Amino acid sequence: MKYAHLADLHLGSWRDEKMRDLSTKSFIQAMDECMQEHVDFILFAGDLFNTSLPALDILKTVTKKLKDVHEHGIPIYIIAGSHDFSPSGKTMVDVLENAGLLVNVCKGTINQETKELELQFTTDPKTGTKLTGILGRKGQLDQRYYDSLHLPSLEAEEGYKIFMFHTTVSELLPTDLAKIESQPLSVFPKGFDYYAGGHIHHPTLVELPEQGYNTV
Repeated sequence: MKYAHLADLHLGSWRDEKMRDLSTKSFIQAMDECMQEHVDFILFAGDLFNTSLPALDILKTVTKKLKDVHEHGIPIYIIAGSHDFSPSGKTMVDVLENAGLLVNVCKGTINQETKELELQFTTDPKTGTKLTGILGRKGQLDQRYYDSLHLPSLEAEEGYKIFMFHTTVSELLPTDLAKIESQPLSVFPKGFDYYAGGHIHHPTLVELPEQGYNTV
């Protein structure tokens, strides 16, 4: 099994036209490489766009490339980040999901008795991989989701599992950012095979199987 993990593309973020075009070209190149490598699926761990309602020219380019990926039979699994999330629910991520170009794996319900957040799994049809995750919010507002998360059902699920997140994790912070507000890795469910993160623009890979977290 082979999959790609991307995050924080922030498409449309640059005011300078040359820089904006460069970020868009980087997205196109990444998608082309995924198709050339014949990955089984692609993960976007938040902030595909820099806003919940990106400019039409950016949206046109992204939609065309996502369609190419879809036609190559490569599913794209995504969560919203702190920039492309909207409390109103009016986000382009939802529009693209309704168009069948990607799948938002941040799905769940609140148990009315326990008031806990019970996440649902999305199963990749080709590999059987089970995916779920929590979206990102500005100002660490997503912390309340983790505080109310029902862990036993997530940890008991069998099979190859991926947890997607878009938040600041204390154990993953580089030294120069060590004092910013964050939350511990222990808020995540244990026993997942891969934790696909985003938010801090500092690629980090750690393996902590002794703590219950395989690859983060």
